[in-house]
Amino acid sequence: MAGIHSNTPIAKSSLQSQLLAAYAADPLDKLISPVGEHSYSTLFSLIPVSLAVLRVAAEIEPEPAAVMEWYQTTPIEELGHLTAEQLVALGRAEVVIGFLLTIRDGTRT
Repeated sequence: MAGIHSNTPIAKSSLQSQLLAAYAADPLDKLISPVGEHSYSTLFSLIPVSLAVLRVAAEIEPEPAAVMEWYQTTPIEELGHLTAEQLVALGRAEVVIGFLLTIRDGTRT
């Protein structure tokens, strides 16, 4: 049990760092495609899939705190009432990114 408690702040810190990186991302460094289960390719590098999701969410929502709350706690009706974080953990980041792109591009029905 002690191991679980000691890992939780690290995971939150890592997600917080990724959120900050999402807002600091170079707009020219576009997402390309998933690479395996844990990475996403961009024009310039490989990034964690969670960062790829956060980067697209950051294009929609200007407030980092709102993106973090959405990512961790808001069930997405169209995606089985799971949160983005749950979907990423299930290896479904590409579906979340597609969902976010429909919002960003104004094509969500």
